[in-house]
Amino acid sequence: MKKSKTRATKPKASYVHIDRVKWRGTRSYPAELKRVYRYKPLIGGTDWYPGWRGVPLEDIATGILELDPGGYYPLHMHPAPEIYYVISGKAKWTVGRETFLARPGMAIYHSPRTVHRMVNTGKEKLRTFWIWWAPGGKTEVLNVSSRLVEPMPTSKARKPRGRVGKRGRL
Repeated sequence: MKKSKTRATKPKASYVHIDRVKWRGTRSYPAELKRVYRYKPLIGGTDWYPGWRGVPLEDIATGILELDPGGYYPLHMHPAPEIYYVISGKAKWTVGRETFLARPGMAIYHSPRTVHRMVNTGKEKLRTFWIWWAPGGKTEVLNVSSRLVEPMPTSKARKPRGRVGKRGRL
C-alpha cells in the first residue's frame, strides 16, 4: 500500500460556529454573481482569508453556500469532487446533461471537472452544505478555484469556450 505524500495535520481547533466565519465570494467571479452568491468556509483549507476562524485541514473543505432568490450560479467546474446537501430553498440544478429540481433533504454529487449550475427558483435563499475532498490524498485539487464556463445571463461577458461534452465534461 502506497503512503500518501501529504502528512496529516492536527487542526488548531476542532469546532467552529457559523457566526464566527465571514461570508466570502470567489474573487474571479463577476460582480453580478457576487451580489447573489456567497459561502462560508467552515472546515478544511488553511488560508481562506486573514483571520479565518474555521477548522484547518488539508484534505477536505466544507462550508455553507447561499444563493439569493432568483440567483443564477452559472455552469462552472473544478477538479475537486463535490457533494451538496440542500438545507433550505429550492433550485433548478444541472449536473452534466441532467437538470432537476433540488429541494431540502437532497444530496447532490458532482464528479471532478463535471459542469454544474444552480438557479434559485424559490422565494427564499437556497442554503446548502458543501464538501470538497482530495481523492487519493491529492490535495492540490482543493487549491484550484471554480472556473465559470458560461457568462451570467445579464453579463456582456464573452461566450464560453467549448461545449458540454459527453457526461457534461469539457
